[in-house]
Amino acid sequence: MSTKIPALKNIPTTIDRELRDTLDSMKEAQEVRLGRRGDPLDRAITLRELIDSGLAKQLRNRPFDPGGLIDFIPNDDTVGDLTIPPAPTGLEASGAFTEIIVNWNPAQYSNHAFTEVWRSRDDEVGTATLITTTASFIITDPVGYDQTYFYWVRFVSTSNIRGPFNQTNGTKANTIEDIGAVMIQLSETLQQLPGYSIITGLITTEAAVPARVIRSSNAPTVREDGSAIQPNDIWFDTDDGQIYTRNSANNAWVAGRDATLVTLFGSTSFTGSTLTAAMATAQGDIVTVTNAQNATASSLTSLTSTVNSNTSAIATEQTTRANADTALASDITSLTSTVTSNNNTLTASINSEATTRANADTALTNSINSLTSTVGGNSSSITALNTTTASHTGDLNAMFVLTASTESNGSKSVAGMVIGSNASNGSGAQSFVQFQADKFAIWNGTNANVAPFIVSGGTVFIDSARIQDGAITNARILDGTIQNAKIGDAQITTAKIGDLQVTTAKIALANITTALIGDAQITNAKINDLSADKINAGTISADRIGANTITATKINTTDLSLPSNGGEKTGTTLGYWHENDFNYRHVAEIGSGAGFYTGYVRVFKGSFAGQIKTISFLISDGTFGPSSSNNVNTSVTFSDTTKITESASHAILVTTDLQYLTGGWISQSRLTTSKDSGNIPLAFRYTGTGTLNFFIYAQADSNFQLMGGADARFVKFSS
Repeated sequence: MSTKIPALKNIPTTIDRELRDTLDSMKEAQEVRLGRRGDPLDRAITLRELIDSGLAKQLRNRPFDPGGLIDFIPNDDTVGDLTIPPAPTGLEASGAFTEIIVNWNPAQYSNHAFTEVWRSRDDEVGTATLITTTASFIITDPVGYDQTYFYWVRFVSTSNIRGPFNQTNGTKANTIEDIGAVMIQLSETLQQLPGYSIITGLITTEAAVPARVIRSSNAPTVREDGSAIQPNDIWFDTDDGQIYTRNSANNAWVAGRDATLVTLFGSTSFTGSTLTAAMATAQGDIVTVTNAQNATASSLTSLTSTVNSNTSAIATEQTTRANADTALASDITSLTSTVTSNNNTLTASINSEATTRANADTALTNSINSLTSTVGGNSSSITALNTTTASHTGDLNAMFVLTASTESNGSKSVAGMVIGSNASNGSGAQSFVQFQADKFAIWNGTNANVAPFIVSGGTVFIDSARIQDGAITNARILDGTIQNAKIGDAQITTAKIGDLQVTTAKIALANITTALIGDAQITNAKINDLSADKINAGTISADRIGANTITATKINTTDLSLPSNGGEKTGTTLGYWHENDFNYRHVAEIGSGAGFYTGYVRVFKGSFAGQIKTISFLISDGTFGPSSSNNVNTSVTFSDTTKITESASHAILVTTDLQYLTGGWISQSRLTTSKDSGNIPLAFRYTGTGTLNFFIYAQADSNFQLMGGADARFVKFSS
């Protein structure tokens, strides 16, 4: 708790005037220092305020003593290394399936803390965002398939100083396309092409069952053999000679011609007198229609031979039609042979359809040939489709479809091929070849023993292949697909093993011997719970510790004792100071070479009369001296007649007066009998290569005076 300061009483008017004036001046001075009058900036700062503000701290293990030499010391928080880290080098970014691997050269400066990794969609560092920080020099960035990014890295020191990015331009990397998604997209595109539905749908359903011409006086509901009506069947009405086809929408029979236009031109039949079960018929219909708008001609021919339940038939329909807009010609032929034996019906048929059509916009040719053999519920068929179209807009299509299918007791299989080419209005021209098969092979005509290329059950087999150098990248090899059997003995060399790729699980117990560990190869990061009993006395030498490998976090600063440079000199060794005549006195050599120096200076007075005053300190790299060359010679005896001429360009550190260094406790920088400055902290950075010496710059108050002694100690850290 702070001490309460009472108010200063007014000076009585009854006292002597001279004494009153003296007391008034003292009261005014006190009130100014207490901040009770005058400018607040002139108020005195208390020791308590210094300690509470953090600018100073109480001395440890020492009670407060108002009469003591010093009761506090400045905070010893040292400023960290403020050097800007260098720019990283060797940045690489490699895309894999869904991840991008980013690596760079390890940091080569002493106070490295971590590395920032930045990325952007664009090659512009101003648009980049920080994605992670790491103490390592490699990261894996999961971004997904088919992604492209630019990367930058920069170092951050233990003093939280950020260095520059590795470079202005980003390092580009991209992951591969999702092959599964690409194949789905391509498959969907191929499915939209002409012919796909024929292979995968129409062929396996409709085309696998051959068309039938059913002769009946009533609309049939089943075929003559009792099997179901098929969408491509034709009904010939024996009553009126009309032809009907199936409406796919409702499976109803639809008249193929106007019955009023049918003209029966001839019909013959013969029934053998000796073989009542034998019969042959022939019938032909020709229909013509001509008016102002249309010209139509159609011919239907039917030839049938039957012996018992065995039948062979030929049905032919030919049609031509022309009007002001369209010209059409079609030819349909069906050849069928049926034999019934042992309760089985055997059928063989050939169906052919050819169509041409042209109008003002489109020209079309179409040809379908189907061969079918059926025994009971088992069938085999071959269907070939040829089609071409052309329009005045430039839309073109040419396609050939070949299918072979079988069905045995409900088990179906289809092999098919589509060859085509199309274009749309002068652009988008493309060709395509598609296959449907359980097994697909390409044979070498000169060596038919082994097919070099086979697709079986959705799996591709390649007997031999030539692959361009560098065409198979890491991204093309699935994780876990290279097995031990595929790697020859002694084929994995050091160059084939990436950094940090050998994990603990890949090293058998007791297989790392002393001979397999190189000198200085075990870093701090690889050691866990290292105790003293694991280290033989005297086995850790300087050459076993790599540069910059022992960081501040690995050092116990509480018990740390650092070697220092400097020394102490007594007053007689330092020499006399002259009355009102400044002189330099050499104290000690405090180090050499570039670095950050921190330490303390202490000066004290012995039991000598008089005072040493106006004291300040000087640190020089050797350009202060008694000779004309201004070179310090530490062997020179610094007597009372020695003077050193200052060359400011070579002064490393020149302090203010001692009274300012000690917060005013040494009044007017005067060092009197039994006075001690205490330890005065000093710190500076030196970038030269010379030897540093410490000097005291002062004068005597009267005659020749000696200082009790001086002590200067400094520790050098890395530059």
